[in-house]
Amino acid sequence: MRQCDCKTIIAKVQREYMKALKQLFLLCLMSIAASAHGAENFAISALGEHLFVVTGPVGNTLVAADTDGLILVDGVPEHYAREYLGFVREETGVDTIKTLVLSHWHPEVTGLNAILGPQGIEIIAHENTRQWLGTTIRERGETILHTPLPDNQLPNRTFYWGTLDLPFRGDRMEIGYLPQSHTDGDAYARVIGADVLYTGAAVHADSWSVVDVATNGFIGGLMDALDSLGSMIDADTIIVPASGPLMDKADFDEQAAMYKALNTEMIALLRQSRGPDEVLEANPAKGLKPEWGDPADFLDQGFRSFYGHLRNGRHIGGGFP
Repeated sequence: MRQCDCKTIIAKVQREYMKALKQLFLLCLMSIAASAHGAENFAISALGEHLFVVTGPVGNTLVAADTDGLILVDGVPEHYAREYLGFVREETGVDTIKTLVLSHWHPEVTGLNAILGPQGIEIIAHENTRQWLGTTIRERGETILHTPLPDNQLPNRTFYWGTLDLPFRGDRMEIGYLPQSHTDGDAYARVIGADVLYTGAAVHADSWSVVDVATNGFIGGLMDALDSLGSMIDADTIIVPASGPLMDKADFDEQAAMYKALNTEMIALLRQSRGPDEVLEANPAKGLKPEWGDPADFLDQGFRSFYGHLRNGRHIGGGFP
């Protein structure tokens, strides 16, 4: 009886040992493959079946592996574009890119256009984003922020109000408009059945959400965007911000409450006839989120964005005569 037990134990140990060696071998192969395909700049994590978040040098993208190709939600700066495409193709095992969805016009998310646009691949964006990409954008006078993209790199499918739906493996991806928040062409993406929400630039988990006044970003609209996104979130929702780690409902609610408190303080300073320099000096964000760095751009751009909305009673507490 004892001899039999010993043999059983020895056999079990051998099986476990071989299993561990096999797992170690597979991990080594994965590490080598990742290194060969751009892992120095990108990392991928599964959010569910056929659904991934890719983290890179400037933020997050959502990748959905549909039956006939990949749906990419946001891209990367142009100098990372080929590396990124090689990485997602290798990691998902899907070679075809069928759709690119843009959350706004900024170059950190539109660098894939130069490769995918001339191939005729579907590029979806809000109509305002298409218009910004096709024009010269200036900031406060003659500082040029953006020059027009060629026509074959512009979004070729747009929407204006409401939402646009994409089928995805028996589920659906909802692309929705967030009016005049980070820019006036912001969009989110939500995979309904999987309960995954990609917020676009309205939400960051590692930095301040700065509005872009040059393309009609508005801090009041940012507050509306937080309300809209918050209405889509429950305890099970996986929230993918524009940058930083994944969030849950508690993370999102905490951030939204902080921004709304800051917005209230900035409105109070506006109604005291303070200027942007005085707001920076008062610094209502002092001591909040020091790990995010200097809040000066958030305060400066957010405060300046009030100027186009001085008669907006809902957003600035009654408006100005």
